Amino acid sequence: MTSSMQRPPDTRRHAILEAVGFAAEGLLRTREWREAADDVLARLGKATDASRVYIFRNGRSADGRLTTTQIHEWCAPGIVSELSNPVMQDQLWDVAGLGRWVEALSSGQPVKGHVRDLDPAEHAILESQGIKSILAVPVTVGDVWWGHMGFDDCLSERDWTTDELDALRVAAGILAAAIGRQQAEASLREREELYRTLVEQIPAAVYINQVSTEWVSLYTSPRVKDLFDVDPQDYQEGHLWMHLVHPEDRDRVLAEDARTDVTLEPFDIEYRMVRRDGRVVWIHDFANVVYDAAGKARFWSGVMFDITTLKRAEEELARALGIEQEATARLRAVDDMKNTFLLAVSHDLRTPLAAVLGSALTLDREDIDLEEAESRDLIHRMALNAQKLQRVINDLLDLDRLSRGVLEPNRSDTDVIELIHLVVDGSDLLTDREISVEGGPLTAHIDGPKVERILENLLVNAARHTPAGTRIWVQLGADADGGVRISVEDDGPGVPPALRDTVFGAFERGPSTSAHAPGSGVGLTLVARFAELHGGRAWVEEREGGGASFKVLLPG
Repeated sequence: MTSSMQRPPDTRRHAILEAVGFAAEGLLRTREWREAADDVLARLGKATDASRVYIFRNGRSADGRLTTTQIHEWCAPGIVSELSNPVMQDQLWDVAGLGRWVEALSSGQPVKGHVRDLDPAEHAILESQGIKSILAVPVTVGDVWWGHMGFDDCLSERDWTTDELDALRVAAGILAAAIGRQQAEASLREREELYRTLVEQIPAAVYINQVSTEWVSLYTSPRVKDLFDVDPQDYQEGHLWMHLVHPEDRDRVLAEDARTDVTLEPFDIEYRMVRRDGRVVWIHDFANVVYDAAGKARFWSGVMFDITTLKRAEEELARALGIEQEATARLRAVDDMKNTFLLAVSHDLRTPLAAVLGSALTLDREDIDLEEAESRDLIHRMALNAQKLQRVINDLLDLDRLSRGVLEPNRSDTDVIELIHLVVDGSDLLTDREISVEGGPLTAHIDGPKVERILENLLVNAARHTPAGTRIWVQLGADADGGVRISVEDDGPGVPPALRDTVFGAFERGPSTSAHAPGSGVGLTLVARFAELHGGRAWVEEREGGGASFKVLLPG
């Protein structure tokens, strides 16, 4: 039916109301509004006896100018469709001469009337479609002018009624609501997909738990598979969180979990988890309570980061720091040793050197006439001090050779008691002390010169650390495995228990030793090292009856 055979007003009004109701049901109940658009336009067109009913959508050209495109159309029988007309696709409003339409529709006003009464600029595009009378209303989605809906009458110059205008406006409003709902749903899906992608792609496991005194998982992201080698569904349904916590950390984690369940303070803790494959990973677990608008706690939202690499780096850093501190301590000890060495050795070198030099200068003076006995005494003193210098230098050289591992024992069968008597009788440090040698003839396979040095250094040590008149005993005995045991004992003040483990260290001179006292602290070190060179050892203990007892074991 066309406008030349219009129905009575009451009948048409009823049809229009039914068409609007159909439009509401079709557009709003359908998920995709475009699926119902053609049926809605057909019902509207038939109810209003229009020649065409259509939907246009706005757009933008490549240079940003406003365009309009026809996307749906219904035509009465005998009316030519314009849906496939290229002019109706991406048409520039200003080029089509429809600038007035933009002002009206964008401000929410309809455009209607007989085509011959419209602006001359609008005639061309409308008359080319055979339109005699037109009615168009805007479609506004939210605050945005999305497009427009319209009626054409191609048979007569119709005066559009209020019912027809209202019907088109309502239909446009329903269409706008349907479009808005679909856009909102699409936007929501996009946001959900975006958030899901974001959650699933971040290098951490995201979780949502119920606010409860028990662990109830509502959601766990797929990253839990990477972290713990467990499927998210198994992780949730099997309540596996606490089962995977490392046994050594479990009590600590459970206590913090119980505390925050009561206080609802953030759960922020680092602990270890044991993966299904047995590998241990460190995680940083942080969760906050999410509240609803009424202030009620809804759920825990948390994230677990793998910090294993960070923990390993911290451990490596701590290890490196420890090594650095040890190295610093060693350097400090070496520096202290150097200072002690310089202080001690410089005294041991300067004192005899000064005596030698003084005696030599005295002998060299022409203005002093010395008697033969005096000259012989000076020469004797020079010899004794030269021997002291040689002893210190030999000690230092031997200590250096030992530290470099280039000194080896040169063993031969040696009468040890005879060697002891030679050393004791040849010592110039024991004139003011009573010394006894105990032990019978005993032959051992040893490095004789080095054992001499052991005895010399033990006797020098006794002389330096005991007062005049102290008794000294040198004892020799056979050891059970065919070796020999040598002891040098005295009834002096002895060695405090706290120093017995360190007294054989290089440059160790004891806390009570004066800074100006003789002795480099090398002698006892050589005693221990020469004993070790033989495969034996040296130690000190308290002498029965008081004093020190230095012992050396030389295996056979």
